[in-house]
Amino acid sequence: MRATHLFPLVALGVLTLVGAPNVSTAQSWHTKSLSRQYRGERHLTVSVEFASGSFTLQPTEGSALYRAELRYDEEHFDPVARYETASQELHLGVDADEIDRDFELSDESPQYLHVELSPAVPTELDLEFGIAKAQIDLGGLSLRRAAVKTGASESVVAFSVPNRVACDKFSVAVGAAEILVEGLGNARCGEITVVGGAGAMTLDFTGAWQQEAMTRAVLTVGLGTVTLRLPENLGVALDLDRLFVGFEANGFTKRGDRFVSAHAEDAEPALFLHIRAALGEIRVEWVSPESGT
Repeated sequence: MRATHLFPLVALGVLTLVGAPNVSTAQSWHTKSLSRQYRGERHLTVSVEFASGSFTLQPTEGSALYRAELRYDEEHFDPVARYETASQELHLGVDADEIDRDFELSDESPQYLHVELSPAVPTELDLEFGIAKAQIDLGGLSLRRAAVKTGASESVVAFSVPNRVACDKFSVAVGAAEILVEGLGNARCGEITVVGGAGAMTLDFTGAWQQEAMTRAVLTVGLGTVTLRLPENLGVALDLDRLFVGFEANGFTKRGDRFVSAHAEDAEPALFLHIRAALGEIRVEWVSPESGT
């Protein structure tokens, strides 16, 4: 996947890519590593801006607060790798503010950023990447808040095991991309928001839902297909605003203007979904709880 503009515009399904001629340019590759041992930090704020290449994030093992390795093209990018002790903020990525507009960004680039974070420290995340392939596992972290913004990419975001703490908000903004978000039942987030421009999104709500937990999720989609994977034993209430959008109420019963699942009819739903979609299709897959992440 290739494009020549760093971050496409995501706004209710509008995607802008500014093109430019391709030119052959020399590249000089460097690798930068950094880490810090846990020293009693009570919180951690992490911000990542990564233009192109591949990006991975996962929990770390041992006593490290974080570990990171960055391979970058110094002809076109400046590395960002700093930790601010006073504010306990970690900044990672590559600075592409002065990039030549003729330079072609690509998710096939050898450029990469690998990040590991301590599961023990309450953490807030802001992740932004442009033309990049991302594999992000947030499972087992102590995640208080997370925001993921992608341009044109293929991304997987997973909560492979339950979050260690309650999460206030998890948000995803997608340009022209394919994205899979797995194990949202493990996220323990009270609020989930997803904004999609164009492409295919799969939102998997399987996981270890906390007893009496309640999550409100708002999805705003411009153009594309949304697949919802829902546990069969989960109480779900769905409000749907759509225009030229296909939807089969598989597993739902209509109650006024709302669609309600079988397990939400006699009890308070665990998941409230509000979907706004302009053009495309919404698919629902009911899966056994044991088949989740």
